[in-house]
Amino acid sequence: MISHVSRPVSILPAGHSAEEERKRKVLRRGKTVSLVLFLIAAAAACFLAPAEAARTLSREEFVRGLIEARGFSGLPGGASFVETALDADLIPPLDGAEKAPITRREALLCAVHSLGLSFESGLLVSAPLSCKDAKALSPVERGVLASATNMEPALWKKGTASFAPGMKITPEEANAILSGVKNASRSLRLSVKLPVSKGMTLRVNREGAYSAIPKWRAVVNGFESREEADVFRIALMEKGIECTVDSQNYDWRVRSPLLEKYGPVRAFLSAARSLGREGVVFYAASSWDAAEGPRYWAMLVMDPALYEIRPVISPEGIGSLAPLTSMMPEGAVAAVNGGYFSTAGKGKGYPIGMLKEGGVLITPPFEGRTCLGWNGKNQAAFGEVTWKGIVRLPEGGFMDITAMNRPVKGEGLAVYTRHFGDATPSSVTDAMEIVLDGDLCREVRFGGGNSILPGERVLAVYGSAVRFAASIKEGDVLKVEQSLNEGDAYWNSMTNVVQAGPFLLRKGQVSLENEKFSDSIVTRRHPRSVVGLTGNGQWFFFVGDGRNAVHSLGFTLTETAEILRGAGAAYALNLDGGGSTGLFAGGRFCNSLSDGRERPVSYGLAVFGKGGRQ
Repeated sequence: MISHVSRPVSILPAGHSAEEERKRKVLRRGKTVSLVLFLIAAAAACFLAPAEAARTLSREEFVRGLIEARGFSGLPGGASFVETALDADLIPPLDGAEKAPITRREALLCAVHSLGLSFESGLLVSAPLSCKDAKALSPVERGVLASATNMEPALWKKGTASFAPGMKITPEEANAILSGVKNASRSLRLSVKLPVSKGMTLRVNREGAYSAIPKWRAVVNGFESREEADVFRIALMEKGIECTVDSQNYDWRVRSPLLEKYGPVRAFLSAARSLGREGVVFYAASSWDAAEGPRYWAMLVMDPALYEIRPVISPEGIGSLAPLTSMMPEGAVAAVNGGYFSTAGKGKGYPIGMLKEGGVLITPPFEGRTCLGWNGKNQAAFGEVTWKGIVRLPEGGFMDITAMNRPVKGEGLAVYTRHFGDATPSSVTDAMEIVLDGDLCREVRFGGGNSILPGERVLAVYGSAVRFAASIKEGDVLKVEQSLNEGDAYWNSMTNVVQAGPFLLRKGQVSLENEKFSDSIVTRRHPRSVVGLTGNGQWFFFVGDGRNAVHSLGFTLTETAEILRGAGAAYALNLDGGGSTGLFAGGRFCNSLSDGRERPVSYGLAVFGKGGRQ
């Protein structure tokens, strides 16, 4: 009887035992595994190089993704995505072939540049970095990496041990960077605090990214005459550069037309450099009053126990305009531009409003605008100031002072100090000058254009008023009396005073009135400069950039006040803005000058260390 079994029956070949068959199966399995391993190795040999190449991204591929991430469409088409991006100034020029793999350094450089963060990157060169190879990075790489790690959303993870700038990025890394760019295009924020020195901190803040490709104009400034500018224009045109000559702020310049592509801008700058001149670029927006767009500001905060502030003027005197940095004497560690001023020609102008330095009144107040006063006791005052000045004559009676450190038209009495310059103004009318050493008349002289020695005061009497001073002689005593706010003791104790306006913050609350300023100054967006005190009694200088479609559009005064309130300011006085706006600290400007260079100003506010501290 044959039984059915539930398991297969092994039929062994004749002459083989079960143990021998088991060994043969093991051998066959071993050969199969070896064959599989061989096939895998062969496949790896055939496909390893392409697989490795697939783990990198070319410059062309990355830039294509960058254009898409920034959301720009309808760009003028170039021969490649790299060329298109260069024409839109979305990336800086890259060395090497477009098909070459892109490195980490190049990827972040392009990404940060596309967001308009080139200025911020230059400012963040000294910002701390966690990567161990930070010291080996170039300044450009350090600044770009600092921007990429400190911005929100971050393009590079903070705390990374190594950057490896030359490493070729993988598609995964590229996607992470491009995703960050896409998000930053909608909600970019960069806020960094940089130590300048002990007791002095610079806060850098950038919000928003530009959403439309601007137009550009390249300019070479600083020509003394139209003839000099024309010579340069002709030299540029001989190199194939289209340009014209015009004037701005009493200077002549050579400029390109408003350009639709950035390539001609690079050509202009390169040609200008080959002729020994550096050019600057202006970024034009379709509207400076757009609700959305990039905004940049910086705030320098100083401990009053360690630093003091003093007004500084041009070395040529209060009637001259000069770049802020040329006014900074030895020992000054920071400075911001001062209040408003008039212009009377190239390099000529006077402050509009009150200026007092070291207890000496330089110019009187302008009615209706806010003043800031302070002294060496860490006391300060904000408010409107009136002034009265008289000279009491030796034989009784007095004369009103009609001008301080400013020429008089017609008749009157002017007081000149060394702040005016080294000589009194020339005069076409009768003029009598009384040189005072303290209250004592040291010399009487006639006519104008005479010397003013340090420490002296010169009383200059003009026109028919000369007859009231005709009897004054050497050795007489004349009292010069000046009073602020009708003798108010607190205001008269202020050894330094500046006047600008409008007043922005009082006790941490927005307090904004027009103060006889135009609507454009108050409500339109411009670069801004502010001085004031924080809630804990520290001095601050604030600047907000503007007139740059890629970097910062500008601020209204209300926007400026709200930013300062949010940053902890308690009292804030608006200073002159626009092209005058400039904050210098740590050996460099902490804002992007809207004129592309320093505009000559009437005076500035400089910071000095107390007790020789710098």
